[in-house]
Amino acid sequence: MKPADPPRAPWLSRLPRLSWLPRLSRLSRLPRLPRPVKRALVAAFAVAVAVAIGWTMSRLDWSVVGVLFARRDPGEMALLLGGSLLASTAGLSLGFLAWRVVLLELGPPVSGPRVVRIFFVGFLSKYLPGRVPGMVATAKVASVNGITFGRLMTTAALVMSLVLLSGFTVGLLAGVQLLGARAAWLAGAAVLIVLVLVRPQLVNQGSALLLRLLRRPAAAKAASVRGVRLAVAWQSASWVVTGLHLWPLAVAMGAPASRSLLLCVGAFTLATSVGIAAVFIPDGIGVREAVLTAALTVVLPAPAAAVVALASRLISTVSEVLLGAAALAVAEYLIRRGPADPPEVPRPAVSPRPGSG
Repeated sequence: MKPADPPRAPWLSRLPRLSWLPRLSRLSRLPRLPRPVKRALVAAFAVAVAVAIGWTMSRLDWSVVGVLFARRDPGEMALLLGGSLLASTAGLSLGFLAWRVVLLELGPPVSGPRVVRIFFVGFLSKYLPGRVPGMVATAKVASVNGITFGRLMTTAALVMSLVLLSGFTVGLLAGVQLLGARAAWLAGAAVLIVLVLVRPQLVNQGSALLLRLLRRPAAAKAASVRGVRLAVAWQSASWVVTGLHLWPLAVAMGAPASRSLLLCVGAFTLATSVGIAAVFIPDGIGVREAVLTAALTVVLPAPAAAVVALASRLISTVSEVLLGAAALAVAEYLIRRGPADPPEVPRPAVSPRPGSG
């Protein structure tokens, strides 16, 4: 007799954002389609993502660019904006490396271009309305490239825990100046990240528990001690480098360069981490800007701080789109020139019940 599924925590059923998870694994195992149909679906998905990105870009406040150029010499401002965009793009690339380490730790090797394809399909599909289309597309692309749904979910759980722990730790750079003694709660994240570095197995155990509560499959293999520590290092570096993009923007609006450097790194990291933790708000929009503006008022008047926060969202979005599009284009070129596709993850003869591995 098959053992009963573990009891589900009552509060999990009330999370609307997770209500589609029980169907996601089955959706990623759609029947194989004729090649022309498959190509048409891929093209339609690419067009939908492009339209969604275009709509998002049109909704950004581009007027802040004019405000920034009004404060500085055009040549100097162009250099500051270029440096900001470069820092944001480099930081996002380091974040990808953290995700890559975890994914490769949890199963057989996957070629670099295919890892890039899986990551950036999910990365850019976040611009689509809702969560389901992007997650289904990511799961399907992962399956086609030899990654099981359980491995993908375990990677997501592990990476998200490391993102938040390292984010709140780096956020201490701004938390102390912004909150004073009340920033003590952020020290808890620093304690946890040290604990993770000393006992990396705790992250594996925590993500396995979360997936079990959600009744989702997990990867058959756990991340190694070295892998977890390397992922923490890459993700922490990602936060620091990405946070640097805020500094040229703040300096352009009149912030003192020496005093604002660490504050900008910590403020962006703290604001983004809080936005991620606000799971019911898409991409933390509004939450991130509110925290960022409040933090920057330490070195700037409130109106100038708001301009920097809006400019940060603009720079971040542009860098995400440019990096994602360029990475996918290069990955697809290398995949087409490389060996044949890996075998797709086999589909079970009978669809598993939700909660079965």
